[in-house]
Amino acid sequence: MSTPSAIQENTTERIAILDTREPDAVREALKEHGAIVIRAGGAVSDFEELSNELITPMVHHSTSTTVERDVVNRDGTTSTVNKGMDYIPLHREGSYAPGCPDLLMLYCVKPADMNGPDDTGGQTTLCDGVELLNALSPKVRKFVEDAILRWSWSAPPERWMAALGAGTQDAAIERLNLLNGRLAPWEQLEAKFEGDTLHGVFQTLCVIPTKWGNRRSFCNSLLIYHYRQATDFYPKHMYVPTMGDGQPFPADMLEEISNLANERTHSTHWRAKDILIFDNSRYMHGRTGFTDTSRQIFVRMGYVKRES
Repeated sequence: MSTPSAIQENTTERIAILDTREPDAVREALKEHGAIVIRAGGAVSDFEELSNELITPMVHHSTSTTVERDVVNRDGTTSTVNKGMDYIPLHREGSYAPGCPDLLMLYCVKPADMNGPDDTGGQTTLCDGVELLNALSPKVRKFVEDAILRWSWSAPPERWMAALGAGTQDAAIERLNLLNGRLAPWEQLEAKFEGDTLHGVFQTLCVIPTKWGNRRSFCNSLLIYHYRQATDFYPKHMYVPTMGDGQPFPADMLEEISNLANERTHSTHWRAKDILIFDNSRYMHGRTGFTDTSRQIFVRMGYVKRES
């Protein structure tokens, strides 16, 4: 389907701008572009109403405490984005575990004010994994297209309870068995309890198929793991990636990928009441650093609803 007339191509931000929250128009724009900004005004309730039309919202495991995010609504499906004011490298949300969300939807309550020439303004950044894959050298592209990633992780009770919606270990195991039955053909999950902690190994592809368009995308969380330092808001030790054979990802290849990704990363340039939506199988996202403590962005994420 051709681009809706309400879409504008913004060459500065390199992202499609939509001036309506009409669900069918939004859905078709997402299928075509993979990422859009909606500038149609509206309150948080309008943002949530639109998200309920597009996705079945999920509760992110990091809302199990107030360390990383704060819950905004009653059922926990709307929260703040990651706390802190530091730069966050590109990543695919939830790529280290099964049940990765299809879409992310962000709402700008208040953008960050720029405090000096070195302030980068807390912009949400995006990189098209399809474009990135196509830009890689033939050697690196062949490697990543064949590569398997293994994410080893540990989840204390508050995290696995939130992630699985389970209050007991028996309920968690039942939920894990259900998840195992819904894995994509290229995914594997092994998990077991040691005391109260759930330990898991999740295996997936380095390059994945996109939700729409039948394309392949370099869309994972290797860059955030290797280029973000642990902070009070980023429990880096909980998730450790290796190749399928247990070896680390080659450093020289990671450097090429990072450099090419940085060349293809663009910012959203937030305005109050903006809604940013993107395909989590195609676009990796991050943020620039900022100093304005009043910046406030909300997020919802979940699984695309079947079209009637």
